[in-house]
Amino acid sequence: MKSCNYCNVKIRGNKEKCPLCGNPLSYTHIENTEEDIFPAIPPFYESHLAIRIMIFISIVSVVVSFAVNIIFPSNINWPLLFLFGLISGWLGLLVIVQKRYHIPKKIMWQTGIISLLSIFWDWRTGWRGWSLSYVIPIACISAMVIMFVTARILKLSARDYIIYSLIDSLFGIIPLIFILFGWVKVIYPSVISIGLSIISISAILIFQGEDIKTEMDKRMHI
Repeated sequence: MKSCNYCNVKIRGNKEKCPLCGNPLSYTHIENTEEDIFPAIPPFYESHLAIRIMIFISIVSVVVSFAVNIIFPSNINWPLLFLFGLISGWLGLLVIVQKRYHIPKKIMWQTGIISLLSIFWDWRTGWRGWSLSYVIPIACISAMVIMFVTARILKLSARDYIIYSLIDSLFGIIPLIFILFGWVKVIYPSVISIGLSIISISAILIFQGEDIKTEMDKRMHI
């Protein structure tokens, strides 16, 4: 530990000058001079069980997708598209967990940007429809999964769950429009996105229904 002979105080850490008077500090032999003031605490999400489970599921999903593609070859390299979507989902999750404010807004922006970029590149490469058939439904699925994991990790309030349910319903409507208007040739990703949206909304209403009702009563003065 260091001390200031002018202020007669002891300073912890590795400072070279006294924060009070600015004079050089001298060493004392009371404690180890290399001692840290605060212990190194890892972020709470690094050891969270949900994150570990999601990492394991992601690895298994990628391995299975490539194995299925090898066994049943396809003209479209859909495992690679799935991998890119998964990476985008994880990047979005990391950004959201580290910056907790305005989470639904960030998810909407990220999904919108990915969707528009995919449509643009699909159009520039001769328009094969892969943006509507694969990228946008996968982006919606990734966004819903990110929202669910984020809500469980951060233990969000009922007010946030109301916003989440509205966004989930929007993500389910977008692929449904593609199917109704016949804009997609491969409907499986869109069907999965619609089904996941219905499941997500149902889970929110069943498990958070009372809290949401209470929050709605407060806001609408019912």
